[in-house]
Amino acid sequence: MDSERLLGEAETSDDSRARADVEGAPAYDSSAASSNRDEGAAAEPLGWHLVFSYGLGHVLNDLSASIWFFYAVLYSQQVLDLSEKLTGGIILIGQTVDGLTTPLVGYASDHTRTFLGARKPWHLLGVVCVAFTFPVIFGGCMLGATEDSPILSKLCILSPWNASRRNVGLLILFISIFQIGWASSQVSHLALMPDIAHGKKHRTTLSSVRYGVTVTCNIFVLLALWVLLDTHNRGGGKAVACDMRLRREDKPLFQLLSWAVTAVGILCATGFYLGIPSHPKNTHHNANDGAQEGAEAEAEARAGSPSDNGAGGESLQDVLVKWNFFEDPLFWKHGLLYMLSRLMINLNMVYMPLYVQTTMRMQKSSIAIIPLLMYLFSLFGSFLQNKLNHKFGRVVSFTIGGVLQTLGSLSLFVLPRSLSWLMYIVAPLIGLAGTSMLVTVISMTSDFIGKKSSVSAKVFGLYSFSDKLCSGIAVYIIQGCIRCGDCCVNESCCSTFYRRGLGLGAPRAA
Repeated sequence: MDSERLLGEAETSDDSRARADVEGAPAYDSSAASSNRDEGAAAEPLGWHLVFSYGLGHVLNDLSASIWFFYAVLYSQQVLDLSEKLTGGIILIGQTVDGLTTPLVGYASDHTRTFLGARKPWHLLGVVCVAFTFPVIFGGCMLGATEDSPILSKLCILSPWNASRRNVGLLILFISIFQIGWASSQVSHLALMPDIAHGKKHRTTLSSVRYGVTVTCNIFVLLALWVLLDTHNRGGGKAVACDMRLRREDKPLFQLLSWAVTAVGILCATGFYLGIPSHPKNTHHNANDGAQEGAEAEAEARAGSPSDNGAGGESLQDVLVKWNFFEDPLFWKHGLLYMLSRLMINLNMVYMPLYVQTTMRMQKSSIAIIPLLMYLFSLFGSFLQNKLNHKFGRVVSFTIGGVLQTLGSLSLFVLPRSLSWLMYIVAPLIGLAGTSMLVTVISMTSDFIGKKSSVSAKVFGLYSFSDKLCSGIAVYIIQGCIRCGDCCVNESCCSTFYRRGLGLGAPRAA
């Protein structure tokens, strides 16, 4: 999940290209069909209820993904008391399942015909999977169940927790189902966009709402965790030994947060199903069309600039005959840059809370405050990067991001614990750098694809799979390198490890 994904159309403006990134949407030939639909589209505006309902459809995914990306490793190691290597293996399994599921769901959606339409069944499957598994992963009990209840206690599948083979196996199973559900909702929601829109302006409107909801959900989760951690913080001032580490006693905190996320997500999904028609008027095209057009529109919405139709109506077969991108060196070059940029961002997300907690010994609530600052400044950087790309070009903009990342990471390497307050400056700088690099390399790839937009989804799908697999392998290797044992006993060893890992690992990717 990393976000954690949009795809840009070949002939979009620089602003549109700068945010084009999709995860595994199937390839198709959209140019002629899209042009015909847009030319004949009525000027009838979308109803506010339709736009609002569509925005509700991805809330559960956005809320759960925010917790997963930032806190899966921290929660597994400190609350569930799993070994570092086992935690890395679980993350790797989850990333692999996510990467494989995304294109498979896109393909299956092409061949789905039900009374609920082609999109809603897969979205509903995703919501059910996420709703049933997420509270179990972060807390141990399904929504509303408690250990004390004589009836509902049976729904506390992983509570009380013990690291037995059975429980670890069940945890891996629930994480795999969660990843399958997350991908199902994500792909079907994106593919639904052109079905309910009448033209590109309408798709851009829907995408703007979708992106705004994503931003709101991430901020909500991090703020909520900040409040909960601050309320449950047992320490005061600077921490000694492992006072600021999460403990088994903090499990109810994550259980409460996962319940809240799931309840809000289910409520929003209900509004989505009630407000979105099962058989929209624009469903004469297949789901492949929908997935890519939805991604294109979302890229336009983020950039604030509608795109042009310049693909010339080439068929996919003609494009593949004329251009085999596997034989083009730029395909591999841009793929490597994309993968390393995503790797750098993912490592920062996963290990920043551990660095803040173990190396800097900051207040427990800081593991929510610092990621919140990183996210807010990365959001700001996504808008700033448009101007940098336009004024200085791709290479200079990418270099600026790389320099900022290097400076930020080296600051983490040398920053003394006595100056931990500087984290409120360094962390936003790292968030800004990551966005600058990722946005620019996606823009480079869109330039590289050019008019061959028929294969753009396939290119970005391959990039996305490599990114997820590489990130999972990297986390597994890093976790396997930890030889400190109990960080409460060997606090200095753990502190040094995370300082070196975050301070030197991310710059190597940059």
